[in-house]
Amino acid sequence: SESCQACHPDAYAAWQTTAHARSRDVLSPQQQKDVRCLSCHAPNQTDQKVSHVACESCHGGGQFYSARFVMKDSELARLVGLVDPGEKSCRGCHDGASPSLKPFDFNAKLKAIDHWSVERAKRKAAAAVVPPLKPEASASR
Repeated sequence: SESCQACHPDAYAAWQTTAHARSRDVLSPQQQKDVRCLSCHAPNQTDQKVSHVACESCHGGGQFYSARFVMKDSELARLVGLVDPGEKSCRGCHDGASPSLKPFDFNAKLKAIDHWSVERAKRKAAAAVVPPLKPEASASR
């Protein structure tokens, strides 16, 4: 997650305010030692030493797609491992077997973890500021 912050500071700042950023903190000391709990509350703890639900927990390991030139090509990024998570991937943890007292409402929960809107709005605004290319003189004949 910290490595993602360099290119996605707004997404990282927004993610820090979500329950995913503190997912392990809600577990009791006993649950923090239970692999069944940690498989969802800290899925990357063993291999990446990350003790919460971090970027790569949902978006896939970034070792192949994190390079800036790859991230500029969305098709290439997906080909080498970037995941656009959807309801099916969320239900890997948020399912009927999880001990939540409330049923999982994907659309409501998606709004609660929104970490992309600010960054997308900035990108869109920046693209709108770029002046269109002038047609070449020979093209107007």
